[in-house]
Amino acid sequence: MPRRLVVVLAALLLVGCGSTFRRREVTVEQPPPPAAAERPVVQPPPEPPRLAEQLTRVAGELSELQNAVAKLIASSRQQEDQVANLQRRLNELEAQNRGRTPPAVPGGFAPGAPPPGAAAVTSATTAIADDLYRAGVEKFRAKDFDAAVLMFYDLVVTYPDHPLRERAQFLVADIFYTQKDYRGALAEFEALLAAVPRGTQAAEALLKIGLCHRALGDRAQARRAWERLAREFPESVAARQARVLLRT
Repeated sequence: MPRRLVVVLAALLLVGCGSTFRRREVTVEQPPPPAAAERPVVQPPPEPPRLAEQLTRVAGELSELQNAVAKLIASSRQQEDQVANLQRRLNELEAQNRGRTPPAVPGGFAPGAPPPGAAAVTSATTAIADDLYRAGVEKFRAKDFDAAVLMFYDLVVTYPDHPLRERAQFLVADIFYTQKDYRGALAEFEALLAAVPRGTQAAEALLKIGLCHRALGDRAQARRAWERLAREFPESVAARQARVLLRT
């Protein structure tokens, strides 16, 4: 083989091997950078109440307190006026009855009926007693029972010979009965009967006396009161109720 041909073949062989074993560049893919950690959503602090709303609320509370104080002051003045009015009436009575012996007081609170020949009730006395009774009835209807009892007591003790005295004492006893003060009611009903045994309220008082005894557990006394009612006031409405109670 000619030498030149050998050289050419050797050169070609070297070129092929060089291209075969040429270093290839390796590309390494880098991982993507980690995503930023999500931050928690922070809620904004609640908005404090507005100053105007606070002022409005405080002003309303202040107004309510002022109204309550005003009512207390008015009530206090009313009580003072009632005390002054009662004191004035007491002074008038003492001036009118100076030197007059008061009638004896039977059992219970109220005094007895005026003795025969007692002085006639003056027009001024009648007007005062009427005012007391009206005021007591107004308190009674308004369920202000304590004030009603005081006014009725004033009428009963101060004007024992007034026509409204019997009704006033009956209402006092009835208030006690409504309040379940049966012993107090019993004393007043019996005092009323002792003072005015044949009065307009006598039949009703006997009925209530029986009811008081029954509430206190004394059924024998209750029957005696109802039997007396049926015997002494047979035509009254209270007597019809008493006969029903006696049958039961």
